[in-house]
This record gives sequence, structure tokens and C-alpha cells, in this order.
Amino acid sequence: MRTFTDNQGKRWQAALLEASYGNIMLVFSPLQGDGIRQQLLGVENLAEGETLFAELDDAGLLAMLDDAEPWNSAS
Repeated sequence: MRTFTDNQGKRWQAALLEASYGNIMLVFSPLQGDGIRQQLLGVENLAEGETLFAELDDAGLLAMLDDAEPWNSAS
């Protein structure tokens, strides 16, 4: 899990989630308020997701947050 700040000063936590059907997601949760977001990662397994996540800098996390969709628990 990592914590970062977006361009508007809002603090977020990002964490990996192993979802159904072997999908790996990056889940973004604001530290205050609501608005959880999700980004499906194009990786084969959790180990690849962990490697990708570790290689992301804050700019990469911001880009993924911008592309993320609102949380859908059915995913």
C-alpha cells in the first residue's frame, strides 16, 4: 500500500487487489471522504502486479488514478 497526494492536494492510498477471474486491480481510496476508484492492471498474476506497483512513481500513480473508474464491487 502506498500513500500519495493528487494535484488538488487530496491524499490517497493505493493498494493491489486480486479480483475475480484472476484480474489484478489497483484500488485507490481517498484518506478523507468517499470516491474509491479502481484500475484493472494488464498483468498475468499478483506477482507481476506487485512488480509493476513497486516500479510506479507518484506521477505514474496519478496517471493511473486519472484513468481509474469508480469502484464497482461486481468487478
